[in-house]
Amino acid sequence: MGLSLLSIPIMAQQEAKPFSLQEAQDFAAQNAYTVQDKIFEVEKARKTIKETAAMGLPQITSSFGYSYNAQIPEQPIPARFFDPNAPEDEFATVAFGVAHQNQAQVQLSQLIVDGSYFVALQATKVFKETKALEKEEAEIEARRNTAQSYYGALVAQETRDILRKNLETIKSNYEETQKLFENGFVEEQDVTQMELLLNNLQNNLRNAERQVDLAYQLLKFNMGIPLEEEIVLSSTLDDVISPVRNDASLSATPFQVDQHITFRSLLSQERGASLALSNEKAKYFPTISGFVNHSQSNFANTASDAFSFDTYWIPGTTIGASVNWTIFAGLGRQAKVQKAKIDLDRIRVAKQATETQLSMQYNQAISDYHFALDNLNNQMRNRTLSERIRNRTLRKYQEGLASSLELTQAENQYLEAERSYISAILNVLNAKEALEYALGK
Repeated sequence: MGLSLLSIPIMAQQEAKPFSLQEAQDFAAQNAYTVQDKIFEVEKARKTIKETAAMGLPQITSSFGYSYNAQIPEQPIPARFFDPNAPEDEFATVAFGVAHQNQAQVQLSQLIVDGSYFVALQATKVFKETKALEKEEAEIEARRNTAQSYYGALVAQETRDILRKNLETIKSNYEETQKLFENGFVEEQDVTQMELLLNNLQNNLRNAERQVDLAYQLLKFNMGIPLEEEIVLSSTLDDVISPVRNDASLSATPFQVDQHITFRSLLSQERGASLALSNEKAKYFPTISGFVNHSQSNFANTASDAFSFDTYWIPGTTIGASVNWTIFAGLGRQAKVQKAKIDLDRIRVAKQATETQLSMQYNQAISDYHFALDNLNNQMRNRTLSERIRNRTLRKYQEGLASSLELTQAENQYLEAERSYISAILNVLNAKEALEYALGK
Protein backbone atom coordinates (compact mmCIF):
# COMPACT_ATOMS: atom_id res chain seq x y z
CA MET A 1 0.00 0.00 0.00
CA GLY A 2 2.79 2.39 0.96
CA LEU A 3 4.69 1.65 -2.23
CA SER A 4 1.65 2.33 -4.40
CA LEU A 5 1.09 5.69 -2.69
CA LEU A 6 4.70 6.67 -3.25
CA SER A 7 4.46 5.80 -6.93
CA ILE A 8 1.55 8.20 -7.56
CA PRO A 9 3.56 11.48 -7.53
CA ILE A 10 6.36 9.84 -9.51
CA MET A 11 3.93 8.85 -12.27
CA ALA A 12 2.40 12.33 -12.18
CA GLN A 13 5.82 13.85 -12.75
CA GLN A 14 6.35 11.62 -15.80
CA GLU A 15 3.02 12.54 -17.41
CA ALA A 16 3.60 13.73 -20.97
CA LYS A 17 2.87 17.40 -21.60
CA PRO A 18 0.70 18.16 -24.63
CA PHE A 19 1.79 20.82 -27.14
CA SER A 20 -0.13 22.19 -30.08
CA LEU A 21 1.88 23.60 -32.97
CA GLN A 22 1.38 27.17 -31.76
CA GLU A 23 2.22 26.25 -28.16
CA ALA A 24 5.38 24.48 -29.27
CA GLN A 25 6.50 27.51 -31.28
CA ASP A 26 5.74 29.91 -28.41
CA PHE A 27 7.66 27.69 -26.01
CA ALA A 28 10.65 27.51 -28.37
CA ALA A 29 10.66 31.31 -28.83
CA GLN A 30 11.47 31.62 -25.13
CA ASN A 31 13.34 28.44 -24.27
CA ALA A 32 15.28 27.33 -27.35
CA TYR A 33 19.00 27.13 -26.65
CA THR A 34 19.87 29.73 -29.29
CA VAL A 35 17.25 32.14 -27.93
CA GLN A 36 18.55 31.77 -24.38
CA ASP A 37 22.03 32.64 -25.61
CA LYS A 38 20.71 35.80 -27.31
CA ILE A 39 18.84 36.79 -24.14
CA PHE A 40 22.18 36.78 -22.32
CA GLU A 41 23.66 38.88 -25.13
CA VAL A 42 20.89 41.49 -24.81
CA GLU A 43 21.39 41.67 -21.05
CA LYS A 44 25.13 42.02 -21.59
CA ALA A 45 24.45 44.89 -24.02
CA ARG A 46 22.45 46.69 -21.32
CA LYS A 47 25.38 46.39 -18.95
CA THR A 48 27.70 47.69 -21.68
CA ILE A 49 25.58 50.83 -21.99
CA LYS A 50 25.85 51.43 -18.25
CA GLU A 51 29.58 50.77 -18.37
CA THR A 52 30.10 53.29 -21.17
CA ALA A 53 27.86 55.92 -19.57
CA ALA A 54 29.83 55.59 -16.32
CA MET A 55 32.96 56.83 -18.10
CA GLY A 56 31.43 60.33 -18.22
CA LEU A 57 30.50 60.38 -14.53
CA PRO A 58 32.81 61.60 -11.75
CA GLN A 59 35.54 59.12 -10.87
CA ILE A 60 36.74 58.99 -7.26
CA THR A 61 39.87 57.08 -6.28
CA SER A 62 41.66 56.83 -2.96
CA SER A 63 45.04 55.55 -1.82
CA PHE A 64 47.02 55.15 1.35
CA GLY A 65 50.75 54.69 1.52
CA TYR A 66 53.18 53.94 4.36
CA SER A 67 56.96 53.90 4.18
CA TYR A 68 59.65 53.14 6.74
CA ASN A 69 63.10 54.61 6.19
CA ALA A 70 65.31 51.96 7.73
CA GLN A 71 68.36 54.07 6.90
CA ILE A 72 67.77 57.79 6.41
CA PRO A 73 70.08 59.16 3.70
CA GLU A 74 72.50 61.90 4.80
CA GLN A 75 73.57 64.99 2.86
CA PRO A 76 77.03 66.60 3.15
CA ILE A 77 77.24 70.28 4.18
CA PRO A 78 80.28 72.45 5.10
CA ALA A 79 81.49 71.72 8.65
CA ARG A 80 81.81 75.49 9.33
CA PHE A 81 77.98 75.59 9.34
CA PHE A 82 78.20 73.89 12.75
CA ASP A 83 81.75 74.89 13.83
CA PRO A 84 83.21 78.23 12.58
CA ASN A 85 86.72 76.97 13.42
CA ALA A 86 86.44 73.92 11.22
CA PRO A 87 88.73 73.73 8.18
CA GLU A 88 87.31 75.12 4.97
CA ASP A 89 87.44 71.81 3.09
CA GLU A 90 85.82 69.78 5.87
CA PHE A 91 82.23 68.53 5.54
CA ALA A 92 79.70 67.17 7.98
CA THR A 93 76.77 64.87 7.06
CA VAL A 94 73.25 65.52 8.21
CA ALA A 95 70.22 63.23 7.87
CA PHE A 96 67.12 64.86 6.40
CA GLY A 97 63.88 62.97 6.95
CA VAL A 98 62.08 60.83 9.48
CA ALA A 99 61.82 57.09 9.96
CA HIS A 100 58.07 56.77 9.37
CA GLN A 101 55.89 58.44 6.73
CA ASN A 102 52.18 58.07 5.86
CA GLN A 103 50.10 59.64 3.12
CA ALA A 104 46.33 59.33 2.53
CA GLN A 105 45.02 60.65 -0.78
CA VAL A 106 41.61 61.11 -2.46
CA GLN A 107 41.26 62.19 -6.08
CA LEU A 108 38.14 63.29 -7.95
CA SER A 109 38.33 63.39 -11.75
CA GLN A 110 35.72 64.40 -14.29
CA LEU A 111 35.67 64.08 -18.07
CA ILE A 112 34.57 67.44 -19.46
CA VAL A 113 34.93 67.25 -23.24
CA ASP A 114 35.58 64.12 -25.31
CA GLY A 115 34.02 63.62 -28.71
CA SER A 116 34.70 59.89 -28.65
CA TYR A 117 32.72 59.53 -25.44
CA PHE A 118 29.55 60.99 -26.90
CA VAL A 119 29.91 58.84 -30.00
CA ALA A 120 30.44 55.81 -27.78
CA LEU A 121 27.17 56.51 -25.97
CA GLN A 122 25.30 56.45 -29.27
CA ALA A 123 27.20 53.35 -30.37
CA THR A 124 26.19 51.41 -27.26
CA LYS A 125 22.54 52.07 -28.04
CA VAL A 126 23.06 50.78 -31.57
CA PHE A 127 24.89 47.79 -30.07
CA LYS A 128 21.90 47.04 -27.86
CA GLU A 129 19.57 47.39 -30.86
CA THR A 130 21.74 44.97 -32.83
CA LYS A 131 21.61 42.39 -30.05
CA ALA A 132 17.84 42.81 -29.79
CA LEU A 133 17.56 42.15 -33.52
CA GLU A 134 19.75 39.07 -33.15
CA LYS A 135 17.42 37.84 -30.42
CA GLU A 136 14.41 38.47 -32.65
CA GLU A 137 16.10 36.58 -35.48
CA ALA A 138 16.85 33.69 -33.11
CA GLU A 139 13.19 33.61 -32.08
CA ILE A 140 12.07 33.53 -35.73
CA GLU A 141 14.53 30.73 -36.45
CA ALA A 142 13.44 28.82 -33.34
CA ARG A 143 9.79 29.05 -34.39
CA ARG A 144 10.67 27.91 -37.90
CA ASN A 145 12.83 24.98 -36.75
CA THR A 146 10.21 23.92 -34.22
CA ALA A 147 7.44 24.04 -36.84
CA GLN A 148 9.46 21.96 -39.28
CA SER A 149 10.37 19.36 -36.65
CA TYR A 150 6.73 19.34 -35.46
CA TYR A 151 5.64 18.62 -39.03
CA GLY A 152 8.29 15.92 -39.25
CA ALA A 153 6.99 14.25 -36.09
CA LEU A 154 3.39 14.37 -37.36
CA VAL A 155 4.43 12.86 -40.70
CA ALA A 156 6.43 10.14 -38.94
CA GLN A 157 3.40 9.27 -36.81
CA GLU A 158 1.08 9.26 -39.82
CA THR A 159 3.46 7.01 -41.76
CA ARG A 160 3.65 4.61 -38.82
CA ASP A 161 -0.16 4.50 -38.45
CA ILE A 162 -0.67 3.83 -42.16
CA LEU A 163 1.82 0.96 -42.04
CA ARG A 164 0.11 -0.48 -38.96
CA LYS A 165 -3.27 -0.39 -40.66
CA ASN A 166 -1.96 -1.95 -43.84
CA LEU A 167 -0.07 -4.57 -41.86
CA GLU A 168 -3.28 -5.67 -40.16
CA THR A 169 -4.99 -6.05 -43.54
CA ILE A 170 -2.11 -7.95 -45.12
CA LYS A 171 -1.72 -10.17 -42.05
CA SER A 172 -5.39 -11.09 -42.22
CA ASN A 173 -5.08 -11.84 -45.95
CA TYR A 174 -1.96 -13.91 -45.33
CA GLU A 175 -3.75 -16.04 -42.75
CA GLU A 176 -6.68 -16.56 -45.11
CA THR A 177 -4.32 -17.48 -47.95
CA GLN A 178 -2.55 -19.94 -45.67
CA LYS A 179 -5.84 -21.69 -44.91
CA LEU A 180 -6.80 -21.75 -48.59
CA PHE A 181 -3.43 -23.33 -49.41
CA GLU A 182 -3.88 -25.96 -46.73
CA ASN A 183 -7.23 -26.83 -48.31
CA GLY A 184 -5.74 -26.89 -51.79
CA PHE A 185 -7.49 -23.86 -53.23
CA VAL A 186 -4.35 -21.75 -53.93
CA GLU A 187 -0.76 -22.50 -54.84
CA GLU A 188 2.21 -22.27 -52.52
CA GLN A 189 3.51 -19.33 -54.56
CA ASP A 190 0.53 -17.25 -53.43
CA VAL A 191 1.36 -17.94 -49.79
CA THR A 192 5.03 -17.12 -50.37
CA GLN A 193 4.14 -13.89 -52.14
CA MET A 194 1.88 -12.80 -49.27
CA GLU A 195 4.52 -13.71 -46.73
CA LEU A 196 7.09 -11.64 -48.59
CA LEU A 197 4.76 -8.64 -48.57
CA LEU A 198 4.04 -9.17 -44.87
CA ASN A 199 7.75 -9.31 -43.97
CA ASN A 200 8.48 -6.10 -45.89
CA LEU A 201 5.65 -4.28 -44.13
CA GLN A 202 6.82 -5.46 -40.71
CA ASN A 203 10.35 -4.23 -41.43
CA ASN A 204 9.06 -0.88 -42.69
CA LEU A 205 6.90 -0.52 -39.59
CA ARG A 206 9.85 -1.10 -37.25
CA ASN A 207 11.83 1.55 -39.10
CA ALA A 208 8.85 3.95 -38.97
CA GLU A 209 8.62 3.52 -35.19
CA ARG A 210 12.30 4.42 -34.86
CA GLN A 211 11.74 7.46 -37.06
CA VAL A 212 8.97 8.63 -34.72
CA ASP A 213 11.36 8.49 -31.75
CA LEU A 214 14.03 10.42 -33.65
CA ALA A 215 11.50 13.02 -34.81
CA TYR A 216 10.39 13.61 -31.22
CA GLN A 217 13.98 14.01 -30.09
CA LEU A 218 14.65 16.62 -32.77
CA LEU A 219 11.47 18.49 -31.83
CA LYS A 220 12.39 18.55 -28.13
CA PHE A 221 15.88 19.75 -28.96
CA ASN A 222 14.55 22.62 -31.09
CA MET A 223 12.09 23.56 -28.35
CA GLY A 224 14.77 23.54 -25.64
CA ILE A 225 13.25 20.58 -23.76
CA PRO A 226 15.46 17.85 -22.24
CA LEU A 227 15.30 14.66 -24.27
CA GLU A 228 14.24 12.57 -21.28
CA GLU A 229 11.00 14.57 -20.82
CA GLU A 230 7.86 13.21 -22.47
CA ILE A 231 5.63 15.32 -24.73
CA VAL A 232 2.64 14.62 -26.96
CA LEU A 233 1.46 16.49 -30.04
CA SER A 234 -2.09 17.78 -29.65
CA SER A 235 -2.26 19.08 -33.25
CA THR A 236 -2.91 16.57 -36.02
CA LEU A 237 -1.60 16.61 -39.55
CA ASP A 238 -5.03 17.70 -40.78
CA ASP A 239 -5.08 20.53 -38.20
CA VAL A 240 -1.93 22.06 -39.64
CA ILE A 241 -2.50 21.43 -43.35
CA SER A 242 -6.17 22.48 -43.61
CA PRO A 243 -5.57 26.19 -42.81
CA VAL A 244 -2.74 26.28 -45.34
CA ARG A 245 -4.87 24.79 -48.12
CA ASN A 246 -7.88 27.00 -47.37
CA ASP A 247 -6.09 30.30 -46.68
CA ALA A 248 -4.74 32.24 -49.65
CA SER A 249 -3.72 35.31 -47.65
CA LEU A 250 -0.11 34.18 -47.21
CA SER A 251 0.63 34.09 -50.94
CA ALA A 252 -1.13 37.45 -51.31
CA THR A 253 1.02 39.14 -48.66
CA PRO A 254 3.16 41.85 -50.31
CA PHE A 255 6.92 41.64 -49.95
CA GLN A 256 8.44 44.53 -47.96
CA VAL A 257 12.19 44.35 -47.71
CA ASP A 258 12.41 46.92 -44.90
CA GLN A 259 10.34 44.57 -42.70
CA HIS A 260 12.69 41.62 -43.14
CA ILE A 261 14.81 40.84 -40.09
CA THR A 262 17.96 40.36 -42.17
CA PHE A 263 17.61 43.76 -43.83
CA ARG A 264 16.83 45.48 -40.52
CA SER A 265 19.94 43.91 -39.04
CA LEU A 266 22.01 45.38 -41.89
CA LEU A 267 20.49 48.81 -41.25
CA SER A 268 21.62 48.52 -37.63
CA GLN A 269 25.11 47.49 -38.77
CA GLU A 270 25.17 50.50 -41.10
CA ARG A 271 24.40 52.84 -38.20
CA GLY A 272 27.14 51.17 -36.18
CA ALA A 273 29.68 51.58 -38.99
CA SER A 274 28.68 55.25 -39.39
CA LEU A 275 29.27 55.82 -35.67
CA ALA A 276 32.63 54.04 -35.90
CA LEU A 277 33.62 56.53 -38.62
CA SER A 278 32.45 59.43 -36.44
CA ASN A 279 34.48 58.05 -33.57
CA GLU A 280 37.68 58.01 -35.62
CA LYS A 281 37.03 61.59 -36.73
CA ALA A 282 36.36 62.67 -33.14
CA LYS A 283 39.91 61.67 -32.21
CA TYR A 284 41.15 64.71 -34.15
CA PHE A 285 39.74 66.97 -31.41
CA PRO A 286 41.16 67.57 -27.92
CA THR A 287 39.84 66.06 -24.71
CA ILE A 288 39.43 68.08 -21.54
CA SER A 289 39.21 66.70 -18.03
CA GLY A 290 39.31 68.21 -14.56
CA PHE A 291 40.48 66.91 -11.22
CA VAL A 292 40.60 67.64 -7.48
CA ASN A 293 43.35 65.98 -5.44
CA HIS A 294 43.49 66.13 -1.64
CA SER A 295 46.11 64.44 0.55
CA GLN A 296 47.03 64.22 4.24
CA SER A 297 50.62 63.35 5.19
CA ASN A 298 52.08 62.37 8.52
CA PHE A 299 55.80 62.17 9.47
CA ALA A 300 57.13 60.63 12.68
CA ASN A 301 60.26 59.07 14.12
CA THR A 302 58.31 56.38 16.01
CA ALA A 303 55.76 53.92 14.74
CA SER A 304 53.26 54.85 17.44
CA ASP A 305 53.27 58.49 16.35
CA ALA A 306 53.11 57.52 12.68
CA PHE A 307 49.68 55.91 13.08
CA SER A 308 48.33 58.33 15.66
CA PHE A 309 45.59 60.76 14.71
CA ASP A 310 46.54 63.00 17.62
CA THR A 311 49.52 64.20 15.64
CA TYR A 312 49.34 66.79 12.90
CA TRP A 313 48.68 65.45 9.41
CA ILE A 314 49.87 67.91 6.81
CA PRO A 315 47.07 68.66 4.29
CA GLY A 316 47.48 69.36 0.59
CA THR A 317 44.83 70.14 -2.04
CA THR A 318 45.27 70.56 -5.79
CA ILE A 319 42.60 71.61 -8.27
CA GLY A 320 43.28 71.56 -11.98
CA ALA A 321 42.36 70.62 -15.50
CA SER A 322 44.18 69.05 -18.39
CA VAL A 323 43.86 69.26 -22.13
CA ASN A 324 45.12 66.40 -24.28
CA TRP A 325 45.39 67.00 -27.99
CA THR A 326 47.31 64.80 -30.36
CA ILE A 327 48.22 67.32 -33.02
CA PHE A 328 50.08 64.96 -35.33
CA ALA A 329 50.19 61.18 -35.18
CA GLY A 330 51.88 60.45 -38.45
CA LEU A 331 49.46 59.06 -41.02
CA GLY A 332 48.01 56.38 -38.76
CA ARG A 333 44.97 58.37 -37.66
CA GLN A 334 44.06 59.28 -41.23
CA ALA A 335 44.39 55.63 -42.24
CA LYS A 336 41.99 54.60 -39.45
CA VAL A 337 39.42 57.10 -40.70
CA GLN A 338 39.77 55.77 -44.23
CA LYS A 339 39.41 52.17 -43.02
CA ALA A 340 36.24 53.07 -41.11
CA LYS A 341 34.85 54.71 -44.24
CA ILE A 342 35.64 51.59 -46.26
CA ASP A 343 33.78 49.46 -43.70
CA LEU A 344 30.76 51.76 -44.02
CA ASP A 345 30.87 51.57 -47.83
CA ARG A 346 31.10 47.77 -47.68
CA ILE A 347 27.98 47.53 -45.52
CA ARG A 348 26.10 49.84 -47.88
CA VAL A 349 27.04 47.62 -50.81
CA ALA A 350 26.02 44.55 -48.79
CA LYS A 351 22.70 46.24 -48.04
CA GLN A 352 22.00 46.70 -51.75
CA ALA A 353 23.01 43.12 -52.50
CA THR A 354 20.89 41.78 -49.63
CA GLU A 355 17.87 43.74 -50.81
CA THR A 356 18.14 42.08 -54.24
CA GLN A 357 18.86 38.68 -52.71
CA LEU A 358 15.86 38.84 -50.38
CA SER A 359 13.62 39.81 -53.28
CA MET A 360 14.88 36.81 -55.29
CA GLN A 361 14.45 34.59 -52.25
CA TYR A 362 10.83 35.72 -51.93
CA ASN A 363 10.14 35.04 -55.62
CA GLN A 364 11.61 31.55 -55.29
CA ALA A 365 9.65 30.90 -52.09
CA ILE A 366 6.32 31.97 -53.59
CA SER A 367 6.98 29.79 -56.65
CA ASP A 368 7.88 26.77 -54.48
CA TYR A 369 4.79 27.37 -52.34
CA HIS A 370 2.42 27.34 -55.33
CA PHE A 371 4.14 24.27 -56.79
CA ALA A 372 3.87 22.44 -53.46
CA LEU A 373 0.13 23.19 -53.26
CA ASP A 374 -0.43 22.00 -56.85
CA ASN A 375 1.60 18.84 -56.16
CA LEU A 376 -0.42 18.16 -53.01
CA ASN A 377 -3.69 18.30 -54.94
CA ASN A 378 -2.23 15.94 -57.55
CA GLN A 379 -1.00 13.49 -54.91
CA MET A 380 -4.42 13.55 -53.25
CA ARG A 381 -6.00 12.39 -56.52
CA ASN A 382 -3.30 9.73 -56.99
CA ARG A 383 -3.84 8.52 -53.44
CA THR A 384 -7.58 8.18 -53.99
CA LEU A 385 -7.05 6.32 -57.26
CA SER A 386 -4.44 3.95 -55.85
CA GLU A 387 -6.63 3.19 -52.84
CA ARG A 388 -9.54 2.41 -55.18
CA ILE A 389 -7.31 0.11 -57.24
CA ARG A 390 -5.97 -1.62 -54.11
CA ASN A 391 -9.48 -2.23 -52.72
CA ARG A 392 -10.77 -3.54 -56.06
CA THR A 393 -7.76 -5.85 -56.44
CA LEU A 394 -8.22 -7.08 -52.87
CA ARG A 395 -11.85 -8.00 -53.54
CA LYS A 396 -10.87 -9.76 -56.77
CA TYR A 397 -8.14 -11.64 -54.90
CA GLN A 398 -10.58 -12.75 -52.23
CA GLU A 399 -12.91 -13.93 -54.99
CA GLY A 400 -10.07 -15.78 -56.74
CA LEU A 401 -10.06 -13.44 -59.74
CA ALA A 402 -6.64 -11.85 -59.06
CA SER A 403 -3.28 -13.34 -58.22
CA SER A 404 -1.20 -12.63 -55.13
CA LEU A 405 1.34 -10.90 -57.36
CA GLU A 406 -1.33 -8.48 -58.60
CA LEU A 407 -2.39 -7.83 -55.00
CA THR A 408 1.23 -7.20 -53.99
CA GLN A 409 1.69 -4.75 -56.83
CA ALA A 410 -1.53 -2.94 -55.95
CA GLU A 411 -0.55 -2.84 -52.28
CA ASN A 412 2.92 -1.45 -53.04
CA GLN A 413 1.41 1.11 -55.39
CA TYR A 414 -1.00 2.21 -52.69
CA LEU A 415 1.76 2.51 -50.07
CA GLU A 416 3.88 4.54 -52.48
CA ALA A 417 0.92 6.84 -53.14
CA GLU A 418 0.41 7.25 -49.38
CA ARG A 419 4.08 8.11 -48.91
CA SER A 420 3.97 10.58 -51.80
CA TYR A 421 0.84 12.18 -50.37
CA ILE A 422 2.35 12.57 -46.91
CA SER A 423 5.58 13.85 -48.44
CA ALA A 424 3.54 16.39 -50.42
CA ILE A 425 1.90 17.59 -47.20
CA LEU A 426 5.31 18.00 -45.60
CA ASN A 427 6.58 19.90 -48.66
CA VAL A 428 3.62 22.31 -48.47
CA LEU A 429 4.19 22.97 -44.78
CA ASN A 430 7.92 23.50 -45.25
CA ALA A 431 7.22 25.73 -48.27
CA LYS A 432 4.88 27.76 -46.08
CA GLU A 433 7.61 28.19 -43.47
CA ALA A 434 10.09 29.22 -46.19
CA LEU A 435 7.63 31.78 -47.59
CA GLU A 436 6.97 33.24 -44.14
CA TYR A 437 10.70 33.49 -43.56
CA ALA A 438 11.14 35.16 -46.97
CA LEU A 439 8.52 37.69 -45.86
CA GLY A 440 10.51 38.31 -42.69
CA LYS A 441 7.98 36.71 -40.36
